[in-house]
Amino acid sequence: MKKLLYLSLFSILLTAVMSCNRSVDKRLVLADSLMWTNPDSSLAILEKINRDSLISDEDLAFHALLLTQAQFRCYGNCTSDTLINSALDHYSDNHNREHYTRSLLYKGAYYEFSTNQPVVAMKWYKKAEDNADSTDYRNLAQINMRLGVLYYNYFASNNLDLEKFKKALIFYDKLHDKRMTALCHSYLGNLYRINDQQKAQEHFSIAIEQTKEMGDSSEMFVAMSSLSLSYYMDGDYNKAKNTAIYCIKNGEKYIDDHCYYNLSRAYCALGDIDSAKIILSKAKKEPDYKQLLVIRYLTLKEIAECSGDNIGRKKYEALYNNLYDSLNYNPVKYSLFENERNIDEEITARDNNKILSQHKTIYFLIALFFVFALVTIALFIISNRKKRKDKQQVIDELKEESFVNYEELRSNLADFDNHFSKTMNEKLKSLEEIMSGAYNPNQDPKSNDVEHMISPIANDDTKFWEGLYSYINIKHNGAMDKIANDFSQLSASDLNFIKLMCCGFSDAAIAVCRNYRNVASVRSRRRKIRDKMGIEGSLTDYVRNIIQS
Repeated sequence: MKKLLYLSLFSILLTAVMSCNRSVDKRLVLADSLMWTNPDSSLAILEKINRDSLISDEDLAFHALLLTQAQFRCYGNCTSDTLINSALDHYSDNHNREHYTRSLLYKGAYYEFSTNQPVVAMKWYKKAEDNADSTDYRNLAQINMRLGVLYYNYFASNNLDLEKFKKALIFYDKLHDKRMTALCHSYLGNLYRINDQQKAQEHFSIAIEQTKEMGDSSEMFVAMSSLSLSYYMDGDYNKAKNTAIYCIKNGEKYIDDHCYYNLSRAYCALGDIDSAKIILSKAKKEPDYKQLLVIRYLTLKEIAECSGDNIGRKKYEALYNNLYDSLNYNPVKYSLFENERNIDEEITARDNNKILSQHKTIYFLIALFFVFALVTIALFIISNRKKRKDKQQVIDELKEESFVNYEELRSNLADFDNHFSKTMNEKLKSLEEIMSGAYNPNQDPKSNDVEHMISPIANDDTKFWEGLYSYINIKHNGAMDKIANDFSQLSASDLNFIKLMCCGFSDAAIAVCRNYRNVASVRSRRRKIRDKMGIEGSLTDYVRNIIQS
């Protein structure tokens, strides 16, 4: 049975490893690596791949995603959403979060470019943003860029487009993508141009510098054309004129009629009406899109005003106002606002519910922990009581068993005390004789006799000091053991000195016992021992506290 279980587990593990190690088709990896630097080559590789040659569902889904992405990168749209739908179905379980985020993004791009449904596109972009990992800079940059362009194209005028382009710029900076950062700076310049020409010109200058470094003449001249308009709106008409002339002379194939309108308005502001009319005649009379037609009406109005043509001024002013109002109050932009606000509210509510659910789980776990803690404490108390009861029982048994031995021990201790007291009395008697002989001024000092009597005490055998050690321990509750254990740095001589202090010997008696020349040596030795022990206060107080405790 165990062998069968092990075999099953091994099979599952082997299958998982083989699944994880299954490599993606190298052609797909190559196409993905070229997607941003060379999308044409990426598309060529993907179109040559026969989908029937792709073995795994993973490769089929990845091919569908990359082909959709390459079509948008090269053509700006795709003819069908079949491919992106197959990718979405495969990645919907979010087993590959980056690919799923990218699939949601290009589903939105399909609705934005191929079906012209900006509101639906925005919903898919918001789904992608909600799903994206915080470190997925490429997808987050693209999502914010697409949302910014949606608001920009529909004249949002509520700073949402500004917010999106700023976010996109942050992510593109992290990716070191100069082409896209330059594009962000151009968009930001156009937005700031409404009310802050200094910031607008700063962004345009950065965009121009970056496009020059990349050799991207198309984007460079577009940015310069926008810079020309910023100079005009800032009242610097000569700079506006010169910048526009430079764009027309050197990059005419890259610019649209905006640049002609900028130059015409600059000439008009400078009082050169004829030049303004000549430049205006080079622009199309029927612009390709309404936003450009608004600028044409504005230019015609300003020329009529400078020419003193009041009828023409009123005519073009009315046309300008009507068209501008129709663009500015486009119902699509309000739908964009409302839908994004609703989506953000739904996401916030979902996140709040998730947090609330997490809090409930945390509260439940806390409550469970407290119950467990209370049960554990109760069991501990019960167990502790039982242990104390068992311990008391053992103590009672020991008391009963050792009662007789205790009486014998007390008798032995008394014998030891009498014997040691006798020995100490003999020593003290010798000390009295020595001290009276050593310090009697009328006696003829015979140092040899004194030294002869001191020597047996100062250099006594170890049995005396061991007996004194034990005696002090017995009399003073293990005082010497405590001192010896707490201060292992003390020498045997230091401990012998402390023993004499424990027995209450005076400085003179200690001087005689330790064969010191004078009492001052005793005090000096006491200070050295105190310093070696590292205690505060006097050694005498410390010894007194020890033997009294």
